[in-house]
Amino acid sequence: QLGTSVKSKQTLTRLIMVRTIVRLRQLPIKAFTVLESLLVLMISSFILLALSSSVQATFEQIQAKIFFLEFEHFYQESQKLSVSSQRKLVLEISNQEISNGYARLPIPKGIQAPESTQIYFDKAGGNSSLSKVQFQTKEGLVTYQLYIGNGKFKKTTN
Repeated sequence: QLGTSVKSKQTLTRLIMVRTIVRLRQLPIKAFTVLESLLVLMISSFILLALSSSVQATFEQIQAKIFFLEFEHFYQESQKLSVSSQRKLVLEISNQEISNGYARLPIPKGIQAPESTQIYFDKAGGNSSLSKVQFQTKEGLVTYQLYIGNGKFKKTTN
């Protein structure tokens, strides 16, 4: 009887082990290993870096376009200000900002302004020079050719 009871205990133990293994295989894995976690972190970091560089370039292009629109508006508003106040007005362009004595327009880091330039507006709002104002961007050179008398300008991009 001792031999049969030992055999029955062994088969019972094997049966329990088989059932336990089957149950463990059916359980979903609830955690990642360290290697899998590092792999996911590396892939997501690479994707994030790839997207951020393209977003940064797009942001700089949009920032440059907005600056040029603001500059054109600032130039025209300076003309209107000299007409409405019936005084001569000086539009000063430096490396860091553009100023007309009443307001300032900062120049973004991605844009290089010309050397210090001054544009003089008379009481009628016209300027008295045929000067060029040039800004250097990553995409090229943006030139504003100022027309004498009427204060209008022509924008060209190279």
